[in-house]
Amino acid sequence: MKKILLISFMLLSALINESWAQERSVTGKITSQSDGMSLPGVNVILKGSTTGATSDLDGNYQLSVPSDGGTL
Repeated sequence: MKKILLISFMLLSALINESWAQERSVTGKITSQSDGMSLPGVNVILKGSTTGATSDLDGNYQLSVPSDGGTL
């Protein structure tokens, strides 16, 4: 009985921790500073990770980042 209770507690705590680890979506448009034209194919990466996105033909990108922030 104690083992079942312990396993149940461990599973419950894992589910609670997973629900707190939420992410948010960051979107943007990459443009040239000189003429304001959109820049397709630019890589946007979350600093210190392998999470990234590439801008589309209109220079738009969308990236999921941790809710505690980060640097692009």
